[in-house]
Amino acid sequence: MKIINYEELFGEFKPDGAISADANLIANALMRELYVSSGHNLARFLGVKRCFNNDMAMRVWVQKRLDSSLGYMVEDMRCQLQSELYELLPHSDYGSY
Repeated sequence: MKIINYEELFGEFKPDGAISADANLIANALMRELYVSSGHNLARFLGVKRCFNNDMAMRVWVQKRLDSSLGYMVEDMRCQLQSELYELLPHSDYGSY
């Protein structure tokens, strides 16, 4: 009987939509810093499937960006993605005259 190591198998063939520990860490930090509320409107700004709520949309977006970056440092990627988010999200005119 052959024993299958599922963690190794899944690590080799990561299923679509799987979120890494780094992506969770970065997404959590971004959501705290930007006060991301619950809802479903964030997905359209991030260019991910609209079926995701704000929390998951952020995680999927971060994971996609990490997947396309080689040899990243977590803190550097968090800062880079934070800058990108400021450009993607609509800006409020609150306080401007």
